[in-house]
Amino acid sequence: MANKITFGLKNAHYSVATLGTDGSYSFATPVALPGAQEFSTDIVGGSTNVNADDKIIQTGNSLAGRTITLKLTDIPESFKTSVLGYKKLTTTNNLVEVADAPTVTFALGFEIQGDEKARRTWFYLCTVTPFSESSKTKADSIEVNAITLNITVRPIQAGSVSILKISADSSCSNYEDFLTDAPEVPTIS
Repeated sequence: MANKITFGLKNAHYSVATLGTDGSYSFATPVALPGAQEFSTDIVGGSTNVNADDKIIQTGNSLAGRTITLKLTDIPESFKTSVLGYKKLTTTNNLVEVADAPTVTFALGFEIQGDEKARRTWFYLCTVTPFSESSKTKADSIEVNAITLNITVRPIQAGSVSILKISADSSCSNYEDFLTDAPEVPTIS
C-alpha cells in the first residue's frame, strides 16, 4: 500500500553557487546544515483568467519562484561565513556580522523521510535574508530556541526551460549521493 502522508525533515545541506562568465551556474560540494526542524514553501506567482464571451476561456499560470521558511536549532558558523558574509577574526576567533555583506546564491537540499520513497530535493538559486535572534531564560522546563531563515528561490535555466528544484526518490540511480554530490542542472529540451 502506498504511503499517503509525508512527515520528517532531515539531511539539510547547502551548496554555494558560482556564476560563470557564460551565465551558467556551478555548485560547490554540499555542506551539512544540521538541526532542521521545519520547512515550508510558498509560490511566487499565481494564475490569471482570461475572460471573453461571458466565461473564462483560458487560465495562465505563472511560477516566478518560491519563498522558503526553514527553521533550524542553530545556524552553523560555516553557513554564516560562506553564505551570510560573517567574518572570522584571525586574532581572536570572534565572529563578526557584516552589515553590507554581498548576497551569496546557494542551493538548498533536504530529505523528507516519511514519504514512501524518502524524497530528496535541491532548490537551485536561493538567497537568504539576515535572520532574527531571540532567547528566553530557563524556567521549570527548557524551551529550545529556533532560528528561522527566510529564503527566496528564483528559477535557473535548464536547457530550454526555467526550473526551481529537482527531486530524487529511492528508485533513482543517483539517490545515495544526491545530497552529498554538488547539485547539477539537468538539460531539458
